Amino acid sequence: MKTAASTAPLPPFNAQIARPERSSRRNSDPPLSRVVRDYIHARRNKVRYERLRQAESQLLRCAELLGDRPVSAYRTDDIRSLVDELRRECALSASTVNGYLATLSASFNWAIAERRYGIERNPCNGCRLPDESVAGELRQQRNERAFTPQQLKTFFESEVSRKGVDTVYKYWIPLIQLYSGARIGEICRLRPEDVVELPGGIPALRLVAANARVPAMRKLRFVPLHPRLIALGLLAHAKDQCGCDTLWPGLNVPRLGSKGQNLGMWLNRHLNKLGLKQKGRRSDVFRATFEACLKQTGVPEVYRQALLGLSAGCGYLRPLWDTQPDVLLSQLARLDYGIEHAAPPPLKGN
Repeated sequence: MKTAASTAPLPPFNAQIARPERSSRRNSDPPLSRVVRDYIHARRNKVRYERLRQAESQLLRCAELLGDRPVSAYRTDDIRSLVDELRRECALSASTVNGYLATLSASFNWAIAERRYGIERNPCNGCRLPDESVAGELRQQRNERAFTPQQLKTFFESEVSRKGVDTVYKYWIPLIQLYSGARIGEICRLRPEDVVELPGGIPALRLVAANARVPAMRKLRFVPLHPRLIALGLLAHAKDQCGCDTLWPGLNVPRLGSKGQNLGMWLNRHLNKLGLKQKGRRSDVFRATFEACLKQTGVPEVYRQALLGLSAGCGYLRPLWDTQPDVLLSQLARLDYGIEHAAPPPLKGN
């Protein structure tokens, strides 16, 4: 979808919201990236800072995928191709794609109202994915998110799958989600110092929820390490990364938006390759499998809620990971998926 004219790199992000370039004359047909920066600057006192940074990230990504051409050159077919690429190549959900499209459409409407960019029609009109697509995905997510035992064996034991898991972070992040119930974004943000000890010397992960919808009182939680993760070498990996700013060398974590976005896109492609990708299945499928297995194993709800970060302990004055870490670990250790896990791949460069 990119053309030869689109190979020039986009301007880098600045530490603050980008300001428009100063020029002695008005550019009547600027590239999309220039309009994006003008639009973001014009909205700087009208929209929350975090939302504005997210909009900037989405718009510059759209410019990269579309090819950073003069803003008046885009047509409806270009936007439809963008939607298709976001869906198929980037593996984004229908609701996320519509979010990108809404932001892009707003920037085009702003450019039309400004009159100085030589654009009279919004090419995004009529490109939004239908509401039934979004609703269908939500129904699928609720009903078919958890893996079956056979699907888990396909993911973790099949030769095709193991060949695709060629980096340390591709190996560990699905495993940690399967045995801790952590969100993908929480795991992607882990640093070596986030592998800690709870009272009694119990190894645990310190997790910080990146989701803005999670109440502040539940942003931070600690989950004991399942014995299987320890046996596979997670503590040794954390020790090897001591002094680094991430537990996952080679993983690019976006500054804006979803912290697990890049890992999630790889995971969706990998699931599709294995025949495990169902319409609406998102990258938190292992969290859903963890939750379902806890329930099937008979773990009481109070412990399930605490492990998943849905509550600190249902009425307890102090969280369970602080007062009953041994009990929390014993409940967690009841999980046994019956899977033979391969050893982790070596760190690149070692």
